[in-house]
Amino acid sequence: MIKTSCKYTITSGFGPSHGSFLLVFVGLLLLVTFLSTLKLNDVLAQSTEEDNINTVRKVAEAFNTGNVNNVSEFISPQYFNYESQVDPVRGQLRGPEEFIDTVENLRIAFPNLRHEEQSTIAQGDTVISVLNVTGTNTGNFFILPPTGKNISYEAVHIYRIGEDGKIVEHKAIRDDLTFLAQLGVVRPSSAEYEPFFQALTGTTNTINSSDPMWTLDPSGPIGGEVEETDKGE
Repeated sequence: MIKTSCKYTITSGFGPSHGSFLLVFVGLLLLVTFLSTLKLNDVLAQSTEEDNINTVRKVAEAFNTGNVNNVSEFISPQYFNYESQVDPVRGQLRGPEEFIDTVENLRIAFPNLRHEEQSTIAQGDTVISVLNVTGTNTGNFFILPPTGKNISYEAVHIYRIGEDGKIVEHKAIRDDLTFLAQLGVVRPSSAEYEPFFQALTGTTNTINSSDPMWTLDPSGPIGGEVEETDKGE
């Protein structure tokens, strides 16, 4: 009788080469997941910033229309307006109450007030809006009586948005010199500065040969009080 013996070798499918492949596969899978998460976060951040811009645009809409019925939808109860701090009374106001008071006062002074958006930029919880502000001053502008004059100046408004999607803070950088010059509230201290003043503010005829000269009284309450004097003095 002839005996035959056979020897078989079984190689595991998870040997060294296959193990390396598995590690590479898992690594690639983790990388794809990470990149997908980054992309999703970017999309969510972009969506939030677009929402913040739309929230800020509601501010301009309120100033343009005078409609303040929905203010609580975009103004936080903790809303703080740096611009109202110059007034000891209005400086105590917060939230929708302050915003409504500002809108009502400005539309009393300028019933045809218009905020025209030039550009708006959002980053994180901050929105910066550049506006051209126009209107006709036919009512009291806080302590200033109406002048009947037209205004057109640029302003930069900076808003901070809270976690609830409502505005919690506002500050502005305005071209106040042009604004006050257009109202006729400020003038150059003497005729020699008139060309420079006109070029700077875009105004005309703030002083002419038939007008009395204007000087600044250093003892005035805010940077000098405008005082009318005779040209011969």
